[in-house]
Formats: sequence, structure tokens, C-alpha cells
Amino acid sequence: MTLDQFGQLMRTYGVTIDVQHIDKSTVEEFRESAMKYLSAAKHFVVVNYLRSAIGQEQGGHISPLAAYDAKSDRLLVLDVSRYKYPPVWVKTVELYAAMNTIDADNEGRTRGFVLFE
Repeated sequence: MTLDQFGQLMRTYGVTIDVQHIDKSTVEEFRESAMKYLSAAKHFVVVNYLRSAIGQEQGGHISPLAAYDAKSDRLLVLDVSRYKYPPVWVKTVELYAAMNTIDADNEGRTRGFVLFE
């Protein structure tokens, strides 16, 4: 599933979302959005990233973020395949780079993130 397909699917549930392709923002803007949404009640962040860019198996993946640690500048990525990939803390710049990859299945667009309200 691509970032845009995921966004379209979530819209069918009537939630307010903002789909962001990562090439339209800087790492600082991504960090700020993630911190803001992760600290607000009933707000969520879901990322679409290239697994191999953070040392996992190849392929794009969609996962929710659970937390941000300012001291280490890391984000906690939860995985929907917990049996294979436990939660992992990823440096913000590394996750940004993993999203800043082309998704050939999405008309050559970059991956990115979705903000939920």
C-alpha cells in the first residue's frame, strides 16, 4: 500500500488527516510535526518508510509512531508485524532519510507521513 492509498483509505473512516510527502518538508519540519502530534490527545502520526534504510528487510512499510525522545532525538516506531519487528527507536534524521525515498508503486513520489486529528 502506498502513502496516498493509505491516506485515501483513512479518509473513508471520516478522520481528519494530512498526507505529507517527505520531499515537501525538511527534517526540522517533520520533527516539529511529529512532536506536536505525539504530545496532543487523539492525534497520531503514521510513517511510510523504506525498511532497508533503517537496517530492516527491504520494502516500503507503514507504521505508527508512539513517542519522541528529545534528548536522543529519536522516534519510537511501532510495527504492525510485532512478531517479526519489535518496536524500535530510530534517529529522526534516519527515519526522515528512510521516508525520503522514491516509491515506484506511487507514481515515483516519495514516501512520507500522515498526521491524524
